[in-house]
Amino acid sequence: MMDVLIGVSGAVIAAAIGAWAVLRARRPRRADVEAVDATPLEIARQHERDAMQEFVRGHDEDARRLMTELQRARDQAARERATSQPPQPAPRAPARRAVSPSGEGPRVELIDVSVPDRPARWMDPPVVDLKLRNRGGESAVLKRMVVEVLWACRITAFGDLLPYADTSGGVWLPPSATYDVELPEPEDADGTRITVGLSQVIGAGEADRFHVRLNTEIPPGDDYPHEAPGAISLYMLRLHVLYNADDRQVKFRPLAVACPGNLLPVPTKKAIRKRITEFRAKVDELRRRIDQEMATRGMEPSDWIANPPRTPGDLPADLDALSRGYRVNANFWDPKGAIRLFLDDAERICREISQLPLNLPDGLDRAVSVARTTLGELPALRRENS
Repeated sequence: MMDVLIGVSGAVIAAAIGAWAVLRARRPRRADVEAVDATPLEIARQHERDAMQEFVRGHDEDARRLMTELQRARDQAARERATSQPPQPAPRAPARRAVSPSGEGPRVELIDVSVPDRPARWMDPPVVDLKLRNRGGESAVLKRMVVEVLWACRITAFGDLLPYADTSGGVWLPPSATYDVELPEPEDADGTRITVGLSQVIGAGEADRFHVRLNTEIPPGDDYPHEAPGAISLYMLRLHVLYNADDRQVKFRPLAVACPGNLLPVPTKKAIRKRITEFRAKVDELRRRIDQEMATRGMEPSDWIANPPRTPGDLPADLDALSRGYRVNANFWDPKGAIRLFLDDAERICREISQLPLNLPDGLDRAVSVARTTLGELPALRRENS
């Protein structure tokens, strides 16, 4: 019994000593309490805050791990799409406008405008050659051109003098209506305005050149449709080129053009003499061919000096010389009368041209001066061919 009591007492004493040791270990030292001046309530709150921070840190780590996993999944999906689809072009950066240091917009100016002569293909319509420059800081979009007819007139064409009509080639036709500008006939042209669409872009500080073809109906000549038109149409024009949304305009000087070819043939004393000489030579050549063909048939040649044939009825109708390649006209049967009418035409043309203004641009002023000179020389030419 005594042994049992001693064992129980020892166990109790040992338990008491252990509890005291635990409480002693958990109680903060006085130096720590004095250092922070904490009460038991504040210590309890501090433990709660520490526990909460630990909880939040744990959740933050979980959230970071989750975000990392999501980002890895997105990267993997992007790699799979890239391998299964063709690469997409990178987005282009918006175009930057070229702006001058002063910040000004487009400013288009005229460098040069001309209407060159076309002697090699003078039956073609005249072409206006435009050279423009953009002195501004932004690109200029040329939208349209307005062709204003200041005045127009028709001049009789100075045709050739031929004893026949050449039927060996194709008949001359006016140009088709596929040109950029279709001018009205001179009788109805004064004051009209023709609008033409343009699609030109001139960059900042750059220049551009383009052509505008001018076309109008030109009547063919009666006796020489393969050689020249029956009349020349003259136009005084002013061009208006409009560009950009606010319809800025380029200033042009007046232009004088002749349709077709931008050539205005003016009778001169030298040209008149040359054509009369050539006409007489061609008449003599036709007469020799007729005489040779009639001699081959055993017929007497014609007396071209004292009693020349006056009509086709005076010669055999089946002569090749009168129809093959050439068809003789009234000039052949009356050479002197043809020369007289030719001189009358030259005088009429010179009078029409001499009445034009002297200040015509693009070389037409020289045509006026030449026409007036020829008028003074025609009386002597008439006496030479009387």
